[in-house]
Amino acid sequence: MFSLITSLTPEPDRLQAKAGPHHFRDALQIALDTPTLTPSQLQYRIFNTMPGWVTRLMRLRNKLVAVFGFSTGQETMTPASNELAVGDQAGFLNVCEKYPEEIISYSEDRHMVFYLSVKKQESSVIVSTLVNPKTLTGRIYLNAILPFHYVVARSVIQGAKKAGRL
Repeated sequence: MFSLITSLTPEPDRLQAKAGPHHFRDALQIALDTPTLTPSQLQYRIFNTMPGWVTRLMRLRNKLVAVFGFSTGQETMTPASNELAVGDQAGFLNVCEKYPEEIISYSEDRHMVFYLSVKKQESSVIVSTLVNPKTLTGRIYLNAILPFHYVVARSVIQGAKKAGRL
């Protein structure tokens, strides 16, 4: 179903250095048709256009978890522009680190911290997430959404590739 994406074992890298107890981490790699894109441009091209079902699923998620104190401000990860700087907003994420080959964004609420890394490696991009639950509620939520994360993350990345944005 997601034949264009390779699941990687996350490396000890900048994102892994942020891992806390009970964290979740994944890394997905896909080949680039346009290897001249910057990490910011790649983040924009991957997350600027979400499938409608993902947007609806995020709206439902926000309604369900708001009562538990989870962040529900924005429903998308759509960056404000295709070239981001530290401090810029990228949907519900904030850019916290930027390097020539990687951009790292995060979102935090009382239950967890979520990080996203978009890292360019030669002619491919690695999109990696790290979630650090801070409470028992955060750990329960994380385990409940992992099957959805598996499908959503791969669908969004593969959709960007199939649409010719990568």
